[in-house]
Amino acid sequence: METNRHHGLWLERINKSFAAIDAIRDLSFDARPGEVVAVTGPSGAGKTSTCRLVAGLETPDSGTVSVAAREVTRLPPQMRDVSIMFESFALYPMMNVADNVAFAMRAPTRTARYNEAAIDRRVDEVLALTEMSELRERLPHELSGGQKQRVALCRALALEPAIYLMDEPISHLDAKLRHKLRAALRRRLVASAVPTLWCTPDSMEALSVADRVAVLIDGRLQQFDDPEAIFNRPANTRVARLVGDPAMNLLRGSLVHENGALLFRNEAVVVTLPEETRAKIEGGKHSAEVVLGIRATDIEIVSGARKDTCKAKVYSYEPFGKYAIVSARLGENTIKAKFFHASREDVEDVLSIRLHGAKAVVFDGATENAI
Repeated sequence: METNRHHGLWLERINKSFAAIDAIRDLSFDARPGEVVAVTGPSGAGKTSTCRLVAGLETPDSGTVSVAAREVTRLPPQMRDVSIMFESFALYPMMNVADNVAFAMRAPTRTARYNEAAIDRRVDEVLALTEMSELRERLPHELSGGQKQRVALCRALALEPAIYLMDEPISHLDAKLRHKLRAALRRRLVASAVPTLWCTPDSMEALSVADRVAVLIDGRLQQFDDPEAIFNRPANTRVARLVGDPAMNLLRGSLVHENGALLFRNEAVVVTLPEETRAKIEGGKHSAEVVLGIRATDIEIVSGARKDTCKAKVYSYEPFGKYAIVSARLGENTIKAKFFHASREDVEDVLSIRLHGAKAVVFDGATENAI
């Protein structure tokens, strides 16, 4: 992390266990003021635990948490000035939508900050943002799951805290509203002067909302970088398997030199790698076996058999309107290809395909780290 501290969030060497389970292991990253940092990973990766540690709902076994230039590791939640949206919503059943949203602003620790006029104004603002204005008088039991989630989101957004903590803030919304809110929420959060942690298991959501992305798997930070780097240059095969729609294809094989070019080869495919990849690989040490990572959009259907093509048998065809995803057997592997201009492919059809190596990532076969 940076040596010059900013007034955002700092997590340093955080460890947290629950009984025999290591939920968080040696976790360090930061979030700058006005920056959205997405924390993504599969279920059980430690995303919610990270939020709870920052909020003070859990205490780390070791390590430090700093918010707004002060260490808060041992402070109780009410002394941290955080705004947290819980994945479970945590709405008060006897309060209507408006009162649930206003509740945190009326807490004893915040009464000096918000008068009733300010509370009403902020409640109206966030309800309009999330298209909930017409439901302000409803009780939680009269709402759908997606509507309850928006109430919880409004309650978090209404505050002006030292940090926003969003635990899966839009996961229960329908696709259309989720896409609309994603942009609106990011616009609002980056306009603030405080950092935001946005936790989500959806890696593509993480890439779309964040300035930087922290990838957690089994409680360990696998990669912390900007969205472009996470997508195009995953640090290891675990990140490669997680990020993408669909995720990166991974093929085991070996590297060979032929006619001045560097090739990846296994029993089913040969891929020519670019010169910059060759220079990087020849300058370091790696095992004899490697793993080639190639995105679904870097696979092309071609007509006829040529030297740089291979045969793949269609396993499934999924049309999505503007594009289609074809799963196909390539030797011992099943690969996924994303075609934007393709005719319908039938199961068991044999395709002639070309894998473009220009954007391929090569991983060490033993460590599975990017070379």
